Amino acid sequence: MSGALLLALAGLAALPQPAVASDIGAAIESIRLSRYPLREPERRVWGTENVRDAVLVGQMENRLYLYRYVRGTGKEFHLDFRSQPLVIDPAAWKASREEYVAVRAPRNDETLYWVGYTYNDADDTRSDGFLVDAAGNVATVRADAYLAIVTASQPWDEARKAQALATLQQALTNYPGRLKAFPVAVRFEHQAPVDVTATFRTLHQVARAIPRAKTAEFARALADLRRFVMEQDFREIDPGGKDPEMLTALNDYGFWLTESGDAVQADRILNDVLRRDPARTAAYLNRADARWAQSAKAGDRRGYFETLAREDYRLYCTQRLAAKEPIPGNIASRISAALNEKTLDAAVCRPQLAIFKAIRADDVDAVRAELARGQDPNGVNENGTSALAVAVSGKQLETVRVLLAAGARADGPNNGFVLLASALPDAKDTRPAAERYALADALIAAGAPLDAGDYNGTPLLVRRISYYSEDKDSLTYLLAKGANPNAREKNGRSALHAAMGSPSRFWFAEQLLAKGADINAAYVRMYYGNRGMWETPLLEALRESNSGELTPTAVFPVSERVTFALAHGADAAVGGYSASKTPERNGLNEAFSLAARTLQPALVDQLAQAAGQPRLPLTPESLSSLLSVWNQVEIRATIKQNGPEWDGQRAKLRATADRLLAAGVPLTRADDATGVTNNNIAPLSLPWLPDDLYRQWLEKGADASDRTDKSVRIDGVADADALPLVIMLRLGKEAKAKMLLEHDAGLYRTPWRCGMAVADVLAWQLDDGGPLSPTGARAVKQVLDGAAGAASCDLNQVSRVQPHVGVSANDLIRQVGVALTVTAPK
Repeated sequence: MSGALLLALAGLAALPQPAVASDIGAAIESIRLSRYPLREPERRVWGTENVRDAVLVGQMENRLYLYRYVRGTGKEFHLDFRSQPLVIDPAAWKASREEYVAVRAPRNDETLYWVGYTYNDADDTRSDGFLVDAAGNVATVRADAYLAIVTASQPWDEARKAQALATLQQALTNYPGRLKAFPVAVRFEHQAPVDVTATFRTLHQVARAIPRAKTAEFARALADLRRFVMEQDFREIDPGGKDPEMLTALNDYGFWLTESGDAVQADRILNDVLRRDPARTAAYLNRADARWAQSAKAGDRRGYFETLAREDYRLYCTQRLAAKEPIPGNIASRISAALNEKTLDAAVCRPQLAIFKAIRADDVDAVRAELARGQDPNGVNENGTSALAVAVSGKQLETVRVLLAAGARADGPNNGFVLLASALPDAKDTRPAAERYALADALIAAGAPLDAGDYNGTPLLVRRISYYSEDKDSLTYLLAKGANPNAREKNGRSALHAAMGSPSRFWFAEQLLAKGADINAAYVRMYYGNRGMWETPLLEALRESNSGELTPTAVFPVSERVTFALAHGADAAVGGYSASKTPERNGLNEAFSLAARTLQPALVDQLAQAAGQPRLPLTPESLSSLLSVWNQVEIRATIKQNGPEWDGQRAKLRATADRLLAAGVPLTRADDATGVTNNNIAPLSLPWLPDDLYRQWLEKGADASDRTDKSVRIDGVADADALPLVIMLRLGKEAKAKMLLEHDAGLYRTPWRCGMAVADVLAWQLDDGGPLSPTGARAVKQVLDGAAGAASCDLNQVSRVQPHVGVSANDLIRQVGVALTVTAPK
């Protein structure tokens, strides 16, 4: 396995949270296909693997290459064929426009592969692609509804035409083709192959002979040369190295491309020149210039290209100095500026990336030699990855020891990944522990921090708990070596939160607690306005407890996570909403709100007992949470017309409500001036509440002027935010209306409540139209009399009752024609 692949795999230990299943599947497929090599610098754009073979498509600019590997037993495979270049027309190709490639393998009696490509903005009027035979020979296909032109470098006979038609009949009209119907006509064309080396030589000589002062003429010659190269594979220009002038010509071509602004293509050409002849000094300079030019447009990859360019400048400089050849002044100035050095000597020009080549080759002696030559053991490569990190990712213990002995910092850069993450053994590693953890031991002994965060700020211990908890040995190892049991992610979520996230991890939660982990550690899970929700492991466990559909027989048991937290001393008062930068002891409110949805009265008692002092006063929010579940019960019972079947759930709801009140949950907010709270249900707004419970809550302090948020749908209620008295009058709930009138003091306790009560009652009277019932008449008179006697009443408050929503109490008084004098607010 290559060092690059090992580095990629090792990095998985510190990657962000796992993606969705489809992304994970694609990642696994990509890793599996990566074992089938493509020729540099191609990149894989399509691939599939089955029990018999693997078929892949590599791409280099506008050229595609079809590969077929035949699989043997086990992991063995061999290359069956690699196609000739599948050339997308250079005149139409753009580097910024991505091709979507798909392959259709031969089926039944077919003998040819179809490689089709398209674009996001393409329509179904054309289909472009290639036919490839088992020897890698290619025919180019350009088709529309009227004509398909099939062009090959081999002459066509009837047998080959029949084979092509058999594949095209399926490929052009079925996936991955795009045509609605097969073309009216098919024309087979033969295009004789060219001598690539000879033609390139001729085109190069033409361009080179043109004086550079003739800019337009030279540009045309370079364009001809560039088009030819893009129609061929430049790696096949004199592949055997028989003509030494060809490398000079390719080097010239790369230089010209950089001058013309095509630094990317120049980089590829010059890479191939140096692959063939690493001693070609001028090519290093030209490639350095190409890479430096790319850095200016590379955005966040600027450092990548600058590092590679500087290394090429050093290689050029080193070879010139070694040959005792002077460096031209203009070139020396350019290199000095890039290296930020005033003079160029052997020390300044010493290459800095050679050690990485030695590490990738797993050549410890070469690593020692590079260090002896002055290579920096803490240097980083073009990706910002240290030499130590590359060696660790390759599990190269001896190289790691050599680097550490030379002064490599175990707490040095690792391209955002925690160094120890790469050092830990695979869970399937069956070697003795001393061998498996030797690499990690070496790093820790050299000062590698156990609690350093990855690029997301997540400590290694937390990452391992969350995504690799099946590797118990490594978790135990990290904790035993001194990892902080209270380590936290960037957002403050602790290791214990992660360990208590699943019962399968409780074994490690026990170890963390034994090492001093805080059972009440809290972090801000989310913000609601300016208030943060401080989440403890207990609150996190409660949040996931109520899962499953609400049915007449549904049971929501207390989760194992909640039981574990309470059994280990969790304080239910910790956490909850807080406007400060530290958690206030407001957690019991949130705990009750979450627990209420489980319909488990005993859990309410457990939480109350687990809440220490001091703590902030409780609010009605948890009762509102319970009532929202009860409201869903009534809605579902009405829809299904199976009310009696829900009596068991109603009994649980009532018992849970009793325990909430017994624990000190208030029925109203004493300091609330308006009686309207976002997303909350006012208990007296509920017409289906049993009358005895309704009276009980009134007598225990429920406020007749508290209102439900208008966004809440209450079963049987048109205006949820209307005054409860109006709701009951509208629905003919005489008993509840009379109870409210017997406990009406809350209607007048603030100017806002008073004004809204007047507005709603008069709006109801206007809407009712007919003679009022005795209870209705009493309600109107009692509210108006109460308002007249109130300490203050704001008649600018508006109605919440249809169809008079938004009309002020003053306007409604005039419409009804009643006389009302109140004390206005000051």
